[in-house]
Amino acid sequence: MVRTLEDIRKAFEQSDDVMLRRLAIDFAKRAAIEHNRGLAQAAVIAYALSKLLTKSHIVQSPLWPRYRHAIISAIKDAELGRESDVLERMERTIWKIDESDGHFVKNLIEKARAKMAAEAYATGISMHLASRLFNADIHDLSDYVGKMRVHDEVPTKIGIRERVEAFRRLVHEDRS
Repeated sequence: MVRTLEDIRKAFEQSDDVMLRRLAIDFAKRAAIEHNRGLAQAAVIAYALSKLLTKSHIVQSPLWPRYRHAIISAIKDAELGRESDVLERMERTIWKIDESDGHFVKNLIEKARAKMAAEAYATGISMHLASRLFNADIHDLSDYVGKMRVHDEVPTKIGIRERVEAFRRLVHEDRS
């Protein structure tokens, strides 16, 4: 996970929203195949940051350098193992950005969860499993999949072995 966070941090430091989006999609697909919540969280973070960088009213705000520093600091702390829930810290920072700039950003994390869950769903896992893995609201995910026609995309093939393993991890997780 540390390398994953390092990749996110480097792309964010370079303000490379395209790379962040690529990382997000890659992490989402890997999270679906491996049923890995850490990768799912990384996908959500990378996607949310890519969207944040595209909001000109945010990156041109006089407060942006402070918020940018806070985000980079949160990622660095997570890389060093000091932060257990970097997404929660970033979500608080995004809320602060919205409060200070007065534009609609407050659902950025929820939208990122739904988008990344849709990417995972497109790999062939169930909508329910994708929703749980990315902590996305099932209704938001259903709406997103319906509007974006994710079900019409050419799916990434996941073999039966990977699906069975993901199911076993899920069942085992529910019993814990």
